[in-house]
Amino acid sequence: MDQTKTRERARRKRQGFWPFLIPALIGVIALIAVPIGFTLYYSLRNYNLQVGSDSFTGFDNYVRLFTGQNGDFVAALLRTFGYVIVVILFDFVLAMTQALLLFNMKPAWAKFWRAVFILPILVIPTASAVFWRNVMYAPHGGEFLKVLGLDGIVPPPLGDPKLAFWAIIVVVVWAWSPWVFILFSTGLDQLDRTVLEASMVDGASYWQRLRTIIFPLMRPVIFVTLSFKALDSFLSFPFVWVLTQGGPGNSTHILSTFIYQQAFNLLDYGNGSAMAIVMLLISGVISVAAVLGWQRFYGKES
Repeated sequence: MDQTKTRERARRKRQGFWPFLIPALIGVIALIAVPIGFTLYYSLRNYNLQVGSDSFTGFDNYVRLFTGQNGDFVAALLRTFGYVIVVILFDFVLAMTQALLLFNMKPAWAKFWRAVFILPILVIPTASAVFWRNVMYAPHGGEFLKVLGLDGIVPPPLGDPKLAFWAIIVVVVWAWSPWVFILFSTGLDQLDRTVLEASMVDGASYWQRLRTIIFPLMRPVIFVTLSFKALDSFLSFPFVWVLTQGGPGNSTHILSTFIYQQAFNLLDYGNGSAMAIVMLLISGVISVAAVLGWQRFYGKES
């Protein structure tokens, strides 16, 4: 009798959560599943509004992407990976340096500098890009360079194919490294300072403490933070588009901006959709790696 009542209560509990889950499922289907389905559908078609073509081509769009028939795609994909690696490297070095400086400061000064370091993240990405384009970088204004008397000395980085990519990196690191800094600083604050104090008593130098205590204890935070930062950088769009729109030429196109150009500027929705599916698959791999890393480092604790 008791087992019957227990099963009945369990059945009612299982049924009880559906009214709360259905709105979320509808949102997922409407905002995620349906757009992905349409994108996959168009990726299998030669759908180009500019030339008025619309026919089923199967996987031809994907074949053209990876057989060199659209060389700009391969270049944009490789440039995207380079962009992600460089951004992560600079974010890590800058954010970890800032976090370690604050870790060794007095609390009052640490609070002040923490507020200073996170200021760039309070500005939306598009506004940051517009600021750097119109104020810092010639030829789109370069007012800051003019004030310093460098407008005729420093070459306009956004107009130089060799410098434009690095100019974008500077803006991205300035704008988003504070996010990495916040996570690193929070992770350092969770460390057991008694362990560090004991190592100091034992005569360990700062670099020894950093290498044998701080970095090993921070490894889970570093891995998860940089994994999600890699995904964020891979999907990056506003900085590149606002600053250069992929130029000069195609020298700064990353995958997201190249897809936008193909689909919305050239109206080649078939080709753009195929690129978007490839981008979705790669970002999915990065997401799975981040989740597996999280489970590896924190699964045992839970």
